[in-house]
Amino acid sequence: MSVFDFRAFLDDLDNRGELFRVPVEVDTLDEMGAFIARADYEDIHDPILFENPKGFDIPVIANTVGHTYKRMADAFGVEESNALPGSAMKMMQVLKEGGVPPVYVDPKQAACKQVIMQGDDVDLSILPALRLNPQDGQGTPDLAEGRYFTSLCVTKPTETSHNLSYHRFEITGKNTGTAWIFRGTGDAFSMEKFWGSKIDAPSSSWDHENARPFPMAFVFGVTPEFILAGANSALPHEGDDFAFIGGLRNAPVEMVKCETIDVDVPANAEIVVEGEFRPFNWATQGQFASFNGFYDKPRRRPVFNVTAITMRKKPIFQHVHIGRPLNECNSIAAFFRSVRTFVQVKEIMPNVVDVFVDPIAGCGFTVQVSIKKARIGEPKMAMMRAYTALAGFCKHVFVYDDDINIRDHKERDWALAHRFIPDRDLMIIPNVMGMNIEPMAQGVLGSNGKLGVYDGYPEIPLNVRSFMGVDCTVPLKLKVMDRVVPIPEIESRVDQLWNQVVR
Repeated sequence: MSVFDFRAFLDDLDNRGELFRVPVEVDTLDEMGAFIARADYEDIHDPILFENPKGFDIPVIANTVGHTYKRMADAFGVEESNALPGSAMKMMQVLKEGGVPPVYVDPKQAACKQVIMQGDDVDLSILPALRLNPQDGQGTPDLAEGRYFTSLCVTKPTETSHNLSYHRFEITGKNTGTAWIFRGTGDAFSMEKFWGSKIDAPSSSWDHENARPFPMAFVFGVTPEFILAGANSALPHEGDDFAFIGGLRNAPVEMVKCETIDVDVPANAEIVVEGEFRPFNWATQGQFASFNGFYDKPRRRPVFNVTAITMRKKPIFQHVHIGRPLNECNSIAAFFRSVRTFVQVKEIMPNVVDVFVDPIAGCGFTVQVSIKKARIGEPKMAMMRAYTALAGFCKHVFVYDDDINIRDHKERDWALAHRFIPDRDLMIIPNVMGMNIEPMAQGVLGSNGKLGVYDGYPEIPLNVRSFMGVDCTVPLKLKVMDRVVPIPEIESRVDQLWNQVVR
């Protein structure tokens, strides 16, 4: 049996008592998303198996990776106590060695080919996709439910490469949807190559005659290695992500070709949705809860046309949750932004000890760094390197001595109270590049600043200190994006479900 078999992974979790089963009926519209959010905030770290989604025959698994380092460390084959530095070193080692190439299996033996739907049989409504948050989907023409899924995406930038990623997909019809292809990602570059035009180029520059459809497969039901590879922006987009995954376990990924597109997928996947983005075909994607805890506004996105759905006979639908932080999506993104920052700070400061990008703070806006300080000025250097490592994402950097556990907010608060003097230790750089969906910077792009807190200079005058006040309220009369908040009626229903199944 493949070490990447999803069913074996679930069985192992179940045998160890680490699978949270929910046998009662749960509505995929709002209730299930609120339930997952409740589990995250109650520090329930086990994957959640919803055995009875209302109106569907397909169970839903959520939090496959979750929001702790446990399964992230397992996927990279390192100890949880050394998850971040260990994963960074393991990633560089596998990339240097080239990984283990995938192998292809007979489609007749591939679990994901047990049921094949093409043509008129294709119907996305059979999938128990969630409306993750109550206001998701608002602003989408002719769509009432606002169902989204965020699943592993597979593309082939070249004949010999496989790129894994994650994109949010809103279902708009039985065989159509819209997907948010992030600008600057490997898939955005590949789409532009197929279309022969920049994604955001004006219509006057579109070359309809030579543009080609861009194929993609959405894959559900994979082990954590695949999810983490799809979220790892450090992997080269024209490399082979399946070879990287094989290198993590020193075992090949078993692959099979799609039915209708030139894309290869894991043979043991639960569900595969095949299709293509036809050139310059756009639609409005509804608003949805973003990683920052606010609802993003409706935006123009490319239309995805589904050409086939293949699956196991009794599949499990894999859900990656996003919305009000804390959530799985934020935690995975924060982990890899921590890895990226750690690697880049270490290039100039070998004495960096740890980096923690807090997923609750927008998975990149706030960065905590600990160092073995040896020279005056090192904290500032660490701040600036952390800011540039995240390419404008970072908004606040806090630097501490190595005796502070930067993952413990109590220790961070203690160090802030007793080692920080505002008029010496505060660095503010105005007018730097920022994140385009930063809720407090929705006017002129780039108007937000960067705050760094560190333990700076050698002399402290006796009995002299300064005072710093940080106002965390929204300025009066400033309109910002709506915050993602629980809905009392839904929370009341989840209270009843919670009391039936919580352990």
